[in-house]
Amino acid sequence: MTYVGDHPFNGDDLPMKRLTALTILTLTTLCGCAHLAESNATFAGSANNGSGPLILRVARHMDTIVNGPDIEEDQLLVLELRNFQLNQKLPIPSASVKSSFTVTRFGPSSRGIGERGYIMVKSVSEDTVVAYLDLQVTALTSDGTYKEQAKFHGVFTFRRGGAND
Repeated sequence: MTYVGDHPFNGDDLPMKRLTALTILTLTTLCGCAHLAESNATFAGSANNGSGPLILRVARHMDTIVNGPDIEEDQLLVLELRNFQLNQKLPIPSASVKSSFTVTRFGPSSRGIGERGYIMVKSVSEDTVVAYLDLQVTALTSDGTYKEQAKFHGVFTFRRGGAND
C-alpha cells in the first residue's frame, strides 16, 4: 500500500512531528521523576567462615516527585546473614537471611511487609564485602494508605562501618 500526498505519517506533517515530540518529552519527564541517589552500603560483624552473623546495610535517598506520598524518602535495607558460603545463592527470606526494610519520609513512614529474591556473597575481606543482590521488597505505611515496591539489583560493595566495629 502506497500513500501519496498529505498522509500524516509521510514525514512532511509538522504538526504530527510536534505532537510526537511533545508526547515523548512528556512521557520521559513523568517516568524520570523518581531519582535514586547513590547507595551507601556498609557492613558490620564478621563472616566467621560463613557462620556469621554478617550484617549488611544499604541506605539510599530517593526523590519521588510524582509517585509517592512525599517528594523524597530515605530507604534502609538491613540483611543479617548466617551459615553462608561464597558464591552460594541464598533466598530471601530464608533461615540464612533475615531482612528488614524501612522507608522514612516527611509523611507516613513505611515498613517492609514482604520480600522475594536472593543474595550471593562474592567475596569477604577485613574491610569489604562484595555481594550480588536481586531483591524486591513490598512496603506499606502503618495506616495502610500507601504501598510501594522497592528493587535492589546488582553488585554491591559493602564497606566496614558501624559503632561496634
